[in-house]
Amino acid sequence: MKICLINNLYPPYNRGGAERVVENQAQEFVTAGHEVFIITSRPIQDRSQAGSEKIKVYRFFPPNIISYYHLQKLPFPLRAPWRLFDTFNFHSYFKIKKILQTEKPDIVYAHNLTGLGLLIPRLIKKLKIKYTQTMHDVVGIRPSGLLLYGQEKENIFIKFWTSLNRWLYSSPDKVIFPSVWLKKYYEGHKFFPHGPKEAAQNFYLPSANLLLNKKLKSPDKVTFLYIGQIESHKGILFLIQTLNELLVTSYELLILGSGSQLESAKDLAKSNSQIKFLGYQPKEKIQEYLKQADYTIVPSLCYEASPTVIFESLAVGVPVIASNLGGIPELIRVGEKGYLFEPGNKKQLLEIIEDIYATNQNAKN
Repeated sequence: MKICLINNLYPPYNRGGAERVVENQAQEFVTAGHEVFIITSRPIQDRSQAGSEKIKVYRFFPPNIISYYHLQKLPFPLRAPWRLFDTFNFHSYFKIKKILQTEKPDIVYAHNLTGLGLLIPRLIKKLKIKYTQTMHDVVGIRPSGLLLYGQEKENIFIKFWTSLNRWLYSSPDKVIFPSVWLKKYYEGHKFFPHGPKEAAQNFYLPSANLLLNKKLKSPDKVTFLYIGQIESHKGILFLIQTLNELLVTSYELLILGSGSQLESAKDLAKSNSQIKFLGYQPKEKIQEYLKQADYTIVPSLCYEASPTVIFESLAVGVPVIASNLGGIPELIRVGEKGYLFEPGNKKQLLEIIEDIYATNQNAKN
């Protein structure tokens, strides 16, 4: 079977977990004996079509003010025109149409389409190709793809955007959501009224109790790990502010990632020698740091469907301390896989960390 995967980014260009999901999906299809090709975007200055021997990759720059990969660099007043061009990107429409007509796939698995153009779902249906759509976030309802905690109210613009996307996404043959929470969120906004809808986790979750007889990697300190974008909605600034209030100092926080708030984060942490910024790291290095960590912290201030970092952490036996928000509670069984706290609640997060210290001290004695 010939399979097409469409996503706005594909390695080596990464911004979030969806790229890793698509990469893993492509490898699984190849292993199963299928022929696979990828359609994705690239920054304007990169002309390469880098893929692999077994996976053909079509990369192109959909004409716009800036590429999706560099969207965070775009001044906020220009985001609205960028979004308009992206939604009705006819260049992208005809480029992808030509690729699909040439390759003639048996099925298309579409993922994140922001940056490639939102006319793609209707194009696939017009070409009468079997089509499965995976929704990774709330971008069909929130243009930014972000639903912030405490800002759930929808204005008239959000309602218009929602109605437009209901029409643009039409009715795929199947829709997959990485969490029950996200599935219910879209159903509540009357998306995808026809065809099957499924909530399926992106990765396997281990069944072991990770907190039972938990021992630290080092008896002298607790190593916390943050992996993700250095952006305020990810809760990294909140996390640093919280740790600055921690009375004990026998810990370290390793921060892996980059983003527009990097300098603000460094400024907040400048008097805290326990916090170390390690920058963006490739997948192999992330695995090495996970093996050094005692706990991974996911302090999101926005609703997330199914953070990849939680799966990666639990897979190597590292418990997770995370915000009780979105699809995250579906992944973490409190008392076995980790701890949950109210988003932005310093007191609750500090209590969890202090409890970890107390448990460790009791184990020593």
